[in-house]
Amino acid sequence: LVWGDEAHTAALLAEFASPFDLVVGAELLYDPDQYPALLRALDAFVAGGTLALLGFTHRHEGERRFFEGAAAAGFRTATQWREGEGA
Repeated sequence: LVWGDEAHTAALLAEFASPFDLVVGAELLYDPDQYPALLRALDAFVAGGTLALLGFTHRHEGERRFFEGAAAAGFRTATQWREGEGA
């Protein structure tokens, strides 16, 4: 999926049945400049009953900005911060 590419998003939505039950993403929050495009992509694939599960390595405080933007866009968010090696 190319975030922010409306033609690519439309092609994927046409090819696969939606809404999806589950959307899973990993290591998507490394570049805060891409958060608006990521939120648009999630919005396209997530419907009322869809669970989006994002896993990421905490790199910077900017990640909180993503969750603030998601909440402002109408997503219900919950975070669980887990400490581990390198945290």
